[in-house]
Amino acid sequence: MKKLSRKSRAVTAAGMAMALGLTLGACGSSSGDAAEGDGNITFSWWGSDPRHKTNGAIMDSFMAANEDITVKGDYSDFSGYWDKLATTTAGGDSPDVITMDEKYLQEYAGRGALADLTTMEGLDLSKFDDSALALGEFEDGLYGLSTGQNAYTVMVNEDLFAQAGVDIPDDTTWTWDDYYKTSAAISSKLDGVAGTDYGALDVDLRIWLRQQGESLYNEEAGEVGYSNENVTSWFQHLLDVRDVAKGPTAAQYSESIAGTFEAEAFATNKAAMGWYWSNQLSALRTATDANVRMLRAPSATGNAEDNGMYFKASMYWSVSAKASDPAAAATFVNYLANNEEAAKQMLVDRGVPVNPDMAEAIKPELSESDQTVVAFLDEIRPEVADAPKPSPVGAGGVQDVILRYVSEVLFEKLTPEEATEQMTQEISSMIKAG
Repeated sequence: MKKLSRKSRAVTAAGMAMALGLTLGACGSSSGDAAEGDGNITFSWWGSDPRHKTNGAIMDSFMAANEDITVKGDYSDFSGYWDKLATTTAGGDSPDVITMDEKYLQEYAGRGALADLTTMEGLDLSKFDDSALALGEFEDGLYGLSTGQNAYTVMVNEDLFAQAGVDIPDDTTWTWDDYYKTSAAISSKLDGVAGTDYGALDVDLRIWLRQQGESLYNEEAGEVGYSNENVTSWFQHLLDVRDVAKGPTAAQYSESIAGTFEAEAFATNKAAMGWYWSNQLSALRTATDANVRMLRAPSATGNAEDNGMYFKASMYWSVSAKASDPAAAATFVNYLANNEEAAKQMLVDRGVPVNPDMAEAIKPELSESDQTVVAFLDEIRPEVADAPKPSPVGAGGVQDVILRYVSEVLFEKLTPEEATEQMTQEISSMIKAG
């Protein structure tokens, strides 16, 4: 959950890192050669006030149980977080325990900024299965430990559907045409309400490409993994959201990506459907003060197994390769990952825990919204395909690139074909430069 904003328009960590000379090495680093520390470590994260309060309580609980270790918090919103992390890392003063995102994990690991977690004494990885650990791997090391898993979904405002007199589709069989028609029906019946908001992030493109049997990146070759015609069809799909589905205008889209989570069309009851991660359900119910439920993504075939959805590591715990006290940092990450008290404080804010013991421990503590998330992930599990690996080195800023070309298409400054060609060249250059 970002910021609480889903979109980052900041200078990317990748660009900042290169501009500031973050060239610590060709690959990730072990912490084995680090000096012994004094028990003082910093813990960084992004998020909103509820997460800040939760992390403060976690740090207090940890320090009460580990009197020889002091943890200091360092937090900001999502966009500012990456600017600051790039700057401090380039200056050799990064936080010791870092909350990391999929987009930047390999970027930092590949530049030698993160420690290999498998080398750290005091960090128990035995409860994490191979598939969960694989999400944080780079080359031969583990540089991020998943905080939990979530899935990208279509959020539906049931109250707006009811006001429009439109039935909620069967998400096990619905197609993109069903999605467009449902949205258009709501737009035509409710003044000032769009049937759907845009899904125009890198994850939306990933899901579209997975439905075509392709991927955003070729993980083995370190380059794009798609044919241009399938990205062109995605840009055309977004035009269909605008025109056929009667979605927001280009100007409304532009305003939305410049705002905060709370100001987005879905969150302000100006759109009946929106694209969000499953762990954002509770926040959306609070923002809308409405009945909100999750649906699977539509597909071309109407078969749920073809919808391209996957489980993503919500975030990662990482440790700086230059941690001031590696042993203390490992002890703290072990607490975050394997301690029931910490799990009960976090609940599913950072995804449903992939440590099964922690997932079981939080069940009695979950709100109705959180129970809904857990049940939804269990329901779709048989249909979900393997998750893509983290974005390759150099690709940290791809989401910003995609957002820019989406705007160019929606404002009709570029055709879908022109946007595809130019965007592909830009993304390819970023990966090669990485």
